[in-house]
Amino acid sequence: MSTVVFVVLLVAALAAAEAAYLGARYLGERPAEELRRRLRTVGTATADVRILRNRRLAGSQWLTDALSGIAPVERLEDLLEQTDMEISVARLLFLMFGGTLLAIGAPVVLGHPYAAIVLAPMSFVVPLWFVSRARKKRAKKVSEQLGETLEMMARAIKAGHALPASFKLVAQECAPPIAVEFAKAYEQQNLGLSLEATLESMTERVPSSLDLRLLAVSVKIQSETGGNLVEMLENIAETMRQRSKFYSKLRALTAEGRISAIILGSLPFGVAMLIFLTNPSYLAELGHGLGLKILVGGVLLWALGIFWIKSLMKVGY
Repeated sequence: MSTVVFVVLLVAALAAAEAAYLGARYLGERPAEELRRRLRTVGTATADVRILRNRRLAGSQWLTDALSGIAPVERLEDLLEQTDMEISVARLLFLMFGGTLLAIGAPVVLGHPYAAIVLAPMSFVVPLWFVSRARKKRAKKVSEQLGETLEMMARAIKAGHALPASFKLVAQECAPPIAVEFAKAYEQQNLGLSLEATLESMTERVPSSLDLRLLAVSVKIQSETGGNLVEMLENIAETMRQRSKFYSKLRALTAEGRISAIILGSLPFGVAMLIFLTNPSYLAELGHGLGLKILVGGVLLWALGIFWIKSLMKVGY
């Protein structure tokens, strides 16, 4: 009974912390919302215009001020800026540390303290893994859209538009996330930032896209040495398209190996679950003494094998 009470109290504490965070966020956003309402009333702002800087540190101003200036927190904010996730740094930290606390407390109370050694690091790293995965997925989407985007820019330049004007066309006609990046680049151009600095800023927002960096370097070289800009954009687009076809064929050829890796990686857990359901006492020997050492060694070897197979099967750029 005490174990159940502890788990309930722990979950209640986490829920209370979440409620306090949301309440502070609501109170912190009230002045900004009131300012937007008044400006809309006098016709000087629209619903699409952000009057205040939209930072990702926290929802409330006082928490934003408290987290500002902390180097690891600033790096987390930069990481979130490179994703499409609507989450603040404060909420990410809450998920990381709250999940770690739960992963430590629950196994200890339930009488399995060794499980906390595995669950606590996983609970801390899993939110960061999801954020990194979202960033990688967004960069891949940008690279996939970039070929057609360059062709659109080339057609716009042929029609008499300047290169910065083609950024606006991409922002209007293409789908996110490439439209968002070129919209930001177009606004930076309007604010007086040079073309080279604008493209460099774009590559910093999508650091995993080598295609975007290739575009930035090519445009910079072309602006310094001259040449046919339309032909350059068309050649880059064709190169990206052919490379995408190549990697698509390569992934199809290695599909069997990836499926084998998934089966081999999940097989130990499936067998362990089956044994646990049919004969739980058989696995009890792995919880102490030599059995625990065998278990730890097996997990480490499994992780090493998965990493090795993933390295062999890795394709892409």
